[in-house]
Amino acid sequence: MFRFLLYTMVACSQPANAHMEIFDKINFELNLDLSPEFNDEYSAELDPYASKGLKDSYLSSVVIEVSKGGRTAGMGSGNYFRMGRDRFIITAAHVVDGTDKIMIIEKGSASTEAKVVYMSVETDIAILVPEKKLRYTKALPFRRDINNQMGEKIYHTGHPAREGWHISAGILSGTHKDVLMLNSFAWPGSSGSVVFDESGRVLGVVSAIRMDAIMGVFPQFIEHIILASNIKTLDQDDLKAALRDEK
Repeated sequence: MFRFLLYTMVACSQPANAHMEIFDKINFELNLDLSPEFNDEYSAELDPYASKGLKDSYLSSVVIEVSKGGRTAGMGSGNYFRMGRDRFIITAAHVVDGTDKIMIIEKGSASTEAKVVYMSVETDIAILVPEKKLRYTKALPFRRDINNQMGEKIYHTGHPAREGWHISAGILSGTHKDVLMLNSFAWPGSSGSVVFDESGRVLGVVSAIRMDAIMGVFPQFIEHIILASNIKTLDQDDLKAALRDEK
């Protein structure tokens, strides 16, 4: 009796890959892309015990290359976010202000063009929308940290001279009106980097690096003093309206 039941079960069982064939058929007929949006093929191995803010800073970071008059005019950094079905990049306004073309460069040298949908020169914050969803950059849910607690740990990822993805850690050392002062490290090319707290919430955007003159000639970068635009100046309703109007 047992042998009969076993034969019956084997006879009625579908091949091991039958479910995959069904999915492939559905995908072919409906033209659906069932692959995950984020591909971590080019992501470096991160410390599994690192804070969420550090990981999010790295995984969502992109290079922003801008052109004017057909020539490269500069570069900066930014980070990729999602809000519902919308995908957008936050960067500094001065990185993209007055430019003709904006290219978003991901890990693995993948690139796509983007356009500005929101810009505030006063607060130095800009919102970009890429022409297509990014592939090797993780779109994070947009969450803000507006408490600005002195001494809290912060993280940002910049691209100094386009030499890869560089994570910096530090603390929020002070505030002055709508400007955050960070004790961390940054270099030209880091402008536009989003600043995260330990839990992955957004505090602000790297806006300026203090420079002092050495004997009045050569600039000296003071790595421990960084100014960042406060994310509180980006009104949530203004962001939603900008993304809605872009469609």
